[in-house]
Amino acid sequence: PVTFDKDGSLSSPTAPFNVSFPAAGANAMSVDINLKGSTQFGAKFGVSTNSPNGYTSGELAGVRVEDNGMVYATYTNGQSQLQGQVVLADFANTQGLAKVSGTAWTQSFSSGAPIMGVPGSGTLGNLTPGALEGSNVDLTSELVALMTAQRNYQANAKTISTSDKLTQALFNAV
Repeated sequence: PVTFDKDGSLSSPTAPFNVSFPAAGANAMSVDINLKGSTQFGAKFGVSTNSPNGYTSGELAGVRVEDNGMVYATYTNGQSQLQGQVVLADFANTQGLAKVSGTAWTQSFSSGAPIMGVPGSGTLGNLTPGALEGSNVDLTSELVALMTAQRNYQANAKTISTSDKLTQALFNAV
């Protein structure tokens, strides 16, 4: 209960208190309430202080993977939230892995049990975020190289065509 003195000032509660709301199917919500400065006298409502403790809303802008394997979602409001972590696995006999499909493998009796951990721990490898794997092809650079080769081919074909015309003109003149 909230009580006031004869002069209208707050007598209890004098300290801030917390109210919790259980929520079915969601996280429980907790609200801190501080009645300091309250009186029993009626007046127009007004906010004396406004101290936000959150962030503006934002939409997913991208995903960032760090070299320690942490995967973060980045948002348009400048915030990042941890989504998970990449876990690596090693096997005593990698040649013993059973092929499931084109590039998918699973453990077998021959491979042994997986040794799992975070990148850079034990004998596991490291992650290099944003790097292109050596066995993959950078399509952008390959298309640029293809267009350059096509331009060179066209220039060479034009040179040969011009040379043929000059030779023909020379033979006709002689």
